[in-house]
Amino acid sequence: MGIGTDSGTATGTGTGVGVTEEHRALARSVRGWLARTVPPGEARALLDTPGPPAPGARPEHWAALAAQGLTGIHLPEEYGGGGGGILDLAVVLEEAAHGSLPGPYLATVLVGAVLARTPGPATGDTLRAIAAGERTAALALIPGTLTATPTATGHRLDGTAPPALSADAADLLLLPAATPTGERWFLVDAEGLTVRPHHSVDPTRPTAQVRADAVPVPAHRTLPIDSALARDLAAVLLAADACGTAARCLRTAVEHARVREQFGRPIGAFQAVKHLCADMLVRLEQARALTWDAARAADEETGDGARALTAALAAATAPEAAYTCAKDTIQILGGTGFTWEHDAHLWLRRAVLARQLLGTADAHRLRAARLAAAGARRELTLELPPEAARHRAEARPHLTAARGLPPREARRALAPTGYAAPHLPPPYGLGAGPVQQLAIQQELAEQSVRLSDLSIAAWVVPSLIAYGTEAQRERYLPATLRGDLQWCQLFSEPDAGSDLAALRTRAVRTGEGWRITGQKVWTSAARTADHGILLARTGPDAPRHWGLTYFLVDMKRARGIDIRPLREITGESLFNEVHFDDVLLPPDAVVGEVGGGWRVARNTLGNERVHMADQLTFDTGLEALIARSAETDDTTRTRIGALAAEAHALACIGLRTTLRQVSGLEPGAGASVRKLVQTAHQQKVAELTLELLGPAGAVAEEAGERALHGFLMSRCLTIAGGTTQIQLNVVAERILGLPRD
Repeated sequence: MGIGTDSGTATGTGTGVGVTEEHRALARSVRGWLARTVPPGEARALLDTPGPPAPGARPEHWAALAAQGLTGIHLPEEYGGGGGGILDLAVVLEEAAHGSLPGPYLATVLVGAVLARTPGPATGDTLRAIAAGERTAALALIPGTLTATPTATGHRLDGTAPPALSADAADLLLLPAATPTGERWFLVDAEGLTVRPHHSVDPTRPTAQVRADAVPVPAHRTLPIDSALARDLAAVLLAADACGTAARCLRTAVEHARVREQFGRPIGAFQAVKHLCADMLVRLEQARALTWDAARAADEETGDGARALTAALAAATAPEAAYTCAKDTIQILGGTGFTWEHDAHLWLRRAVLARQLLGTADAHRLRAARLAAAGARRELTLELPPEAARHRAEARPHLTAARGLPPREARRALAPTGYAAPHLPPPYGLGAGPVQQLAIQQELAEQSVRLSDLSIAAWVVPSLIAYGTEAQRERYLPATLRGDLQWCQLFSEPDAGSDLAALRTRAVRTGEGWRITGQKVWTSAARTADHGILLARTGPDAPRHWGLTYFLVDMKRARGIDIRPLREITGESLFNEVHFDDVLLPPDAVVGEVGGGWRVARNTLGNERVHMADQLTFDTGLEALIARSAETDDTTRTRIGALAAEAHALACIGLRTTLRQVSGLEPGAGASVRKLVQTAHQQKVAELTLELLGPAGAVAEEAGERALHGFLMSRCLTIAGGTTQIQLNVVAERILGLPRD
């Protein structure tokens, strides 16, 4: 392609639309080239120039852009292109938008993408000219008043197209028009049309009015373009562009929040600002995930249904993310953001332009809901490197011993082999890296072997491996990995909530060991667990985190433990209060160092477990809503479309995280974003399920009882494991680097 590597970071928070190292390198290269070639003042100059630009004017950087191969990166090599695809182009467009690249780049490469999928005598030469940067192009997404009348040599074009992005700088216009036999597309030289640049909301990439007055179009310039395909490609590329704008907004907001002081502190220390920035990251990551998969679907030619669905989901999410992030950035910047001199309004203008041209988020959500109701689905697949086949072959004879067994028996059979927890180090697991773990998961699925869940024990095992004594490991780990020992977690307290450093349960050393006094709450499985992991304060005068110690508690034999079921809003008692009244624990109940319990509690192994992404992205609750959508109105269908966007984003984020781990990269922000999106998503699914029952939803019988229970139960999701508000703080501080309050 001609672009050298650059040391710059990828867009936004260390990742972008692209996931692979090749795409990260491409993003860094484009970022570096933009910094060297396109000065920030180029876009500002267009903002400050009175009146619309002169028709046909090309930006100063155009020749250099073409020389780097960026105008044809997505076009076939036979036409002088780079042989890449829509995903490669999406990576470039995200970076171009992050750098506020002015001019007709997006419009030109979009026309190239459409023509590359359209056979015909006119397309070859045009694609070569676009790839070489010799011609610029633009298109209208809908006909407007354009009509095409058949003639002896082709068609006569009349009427006016709706505002077309960058048509003022285009040599070629790709225009849809109404004909007696339906909508058709025409490739027209700009010189034969009347093109009037608008006073556009975005002067850096203005729209223009395109009018045809009896313009003859020869037969070979009438193209068999699939209108739905053209609009889907436009949706994907505008979504990629929106991701770049949203990322630029987030970066600017975070950088400002770190240094801008009010009331003697950086404003990023205030929880309201933290949450605003974290919400921006969540929106951006959803937009990137959906855009990434929509670009992949376009490249894979998976079928019209999957391509259309993913394009609609991306179009419903990414432009809205850019729009809302731009508004939030101005809010965080305060008065500075409202000035003409700051670029924040430029990003808002870009977001408004894309949103107006592409259509509202609700329109795309409605389309997505209708596509889903008609059966459109997108199946996510994970392609592993060649060595996965070897790992599967090695696993096959071991896993065969568990075939046909119930999940608990299958776990008991595989635990001694290491295949029940391959991510753990030997002798408990195989020390498997991401590829081997996923290969084993594939083989388990192939042989229909399911293992019982370790539940809380999944937290216990890594802590004992890392910090337990040899005697503790021998006593607890084999039985736990076999599923013979059940565990509960004794961390939360009534007055501490998510703030574990505020725990008050006391542990006092005695000649016999440790005496525990205090209360724990929201403990699931306390009545059935064999053992518990307990955090208690052993150093009352030590700093908050350093006065805690991690203990193992025998829940069946220790005297002085009083377990009281808590009745929740569903009427059930899944959780418990656990009272410790001078409970004596032996000296060997301590895991790790006395006073070092915080470190043990936060421990994770370097070779963490890698999960296979779900194959289908809509769960049963959402599928039920989709099945009922035909009975509902457009307002409800739009809500279902929004839920579909969230569900698919969650699945895509999971797959992207796994792909990063397989590539040896850090998981990134995916896990934190998933937690924030998934809990609220499940609540919304439960709420809409109940709502659609109407009066029957007020009756705790039959379907109403199930829906009411699901709704009430869902309220715990944004509380358990750390409330949403605390999670937002964590994201803001640990991922975005904002100061602690």
